[in-house]
Amino acid sequence: MLLRSTLRAVWYVPLTLVLAPGILTHEYAHVAACRLSGVEVHSTPSLNPFGKDAFVDHAPTDRFGADFAIAVAPFAVNSVLAVAAFALAEWLGSTVAIPFLWLGGCFAWTAIPSPSDTDGLLDTAGGLPRALRPLGYLLAVPVRTATLLAIEGIGGLVWTVALYVTLVG
Repeated sequence: MLLRSTLRAVWYVPLTLVLAPGILTHEYAHVAACRLSGVEVHSTPSLNPFGKDAFVDHAPTDRFGADFAIAVAPFAVNSVLAVAAFALAEWLGSTVAIPFLWLGGCFAWTAIPSPSDTDGLLDTAGGLPRALRPLGYLLAVPVRTATLLAIEGIGGLVWTVALYVTLVG
């Protein structure tokens, strides 16, 4: 068991270093959504090179709008940054483009919210007034399901390829 956890920790170091820009923008997108929705942020994110993921420590919220915004902010922010980086790489079209391809990959790969990002969505949707609950569930269920199905970065890989192929063709 100790060997397995040590090997995982060793694997996360290069992975964190390679994906650092995407990880940080993912977490800071959560911070921005917290601040915009009035949810207190207790500590800003930092990279954890020996762990599976970074996180933002923020106050809990029972408001669906805030919870949803905090959960999906990285998807919106990192996807836009990925498209911009891929577009710039395509426009440059030479070896100068390599850093932008890498950045686009970092942003796209880390765009998908983690299961911990979305774990309260169904509860906060259930807390909406009766008339708004169906809309809350209509938004929450697919987002929660997508994060649960995006296992260990596979969803990020699929999203990266989809953005790149769509943009570059």
